[in-house]
Amino acid sequence: MKIIDDNDRDLLLLISEGDEAAFKQLFEKYNGRLHTYLLKVTKSRESSEEIVMDVFLKLWHSRSILTEINNFSSFLFKVARNKAFDFLRLASKDKILRELIWTEIEAADNSSSDDKLYLDELESQLDQVVNKLPYKRQFVYRLSREQHMTYDQIATHLNISKATVKNHILDALSFIRLHISANSDLIILVVIFF
Repeated sequence: MKIIDDNDRDLLLLISEGDEAAFKQLFEKYNGRLHTYLLKVTKSRESSEEIVMDVFLKLWHSRSILTEINNFSSFLFKVARNKAFDFLRLASKDKILRELIWTEIEAADNSSSDDKLYLDELESQLDQVVNKLPYKRQFVYRLSREQHMTYDQIATHLNISKATVKNHILDALSFIRLHISANSDLIILVVIFF
């Protein structure tokens, strides 16, 4: 068996040639850090483990192009982040999954007052951005996201069309994303709950 040094470039070359031992070494090198990173993003151990497996499965299937990657560590964490965002988008559309994530976040919050303060700060920052929306758009957004009213309910309540409600929500979300793009944690909060 060939001894592989700690250099990613050498590992990637061997993996691109189908070397499973090199792939296992790469997995062992990054698995823990990637899982820790994803746990911070998803707040779910199980989801984090699944995403790690998905990321490495994707790497194995794309192994022929691995030698073209200049900064593997950055590439790996970017792929993981994108998969986590995909997971969170899916969770935002699935009520049961969203509730499971919220339960895990609350459990994590209860375990650390620092985390609770941090989440409260993120929510405060989001609220500040929402307060910058034009009054009508802000009102429609809050009815949807805070009062959990459907588009039909909002349209009836405000005597406007469902399409107008949808446009207000889409414009509000675009505005929010634009104003929080520098804060990835805040983006995650918006994706999960809004």
